[in-house]
Amino acid sequence: MKRWLYLIIVVAFLAGGIIGMALAQADKVTVDNKYPKKLKTPVTFNHKAHAAAAACTDCHHEWKKEESKAPKKCAECHKADDAGEKGLKKVYHKNCIDCHKELQKQGKKTGPTTKCSECHPSKAK
Repeated sequence: MKRWLYLIIVVAFLAGGIIGMALAQADKVTVDNKYPKKLKTPVTFNHKAHAAAAACTDCHHEWKKEESKAPKKCAECHKADDAGEKGLKKVYHKNCIDCHKELQKQGKKTGPTTKCSECHPSKAK
């Protein structure tokens, strides 16, 4: 009887550890839009860290949680082939870089603000 109890405890411990590791994984998001002239690699960032540091509507500016569980993707409204101020590339860069620069001014920890390669890693050979 004791042997079964120990086995159950060990299995529960292992299962808890595995589940804990799975939940602790970073919630990574990759932004890989279909730009007509794709010059840089996709951007991958930690969504959990961003969600903890900013309001959802800072990025998903028209999202209303009570109306929809998931916000629209940026490319649903901002088009990749639009080179204007509302174009996808411009709004991503403005939103991300401006937010990082504002945090930097406040002396807070932030992400990249100037070097393209800090967000867009070199292409794999």
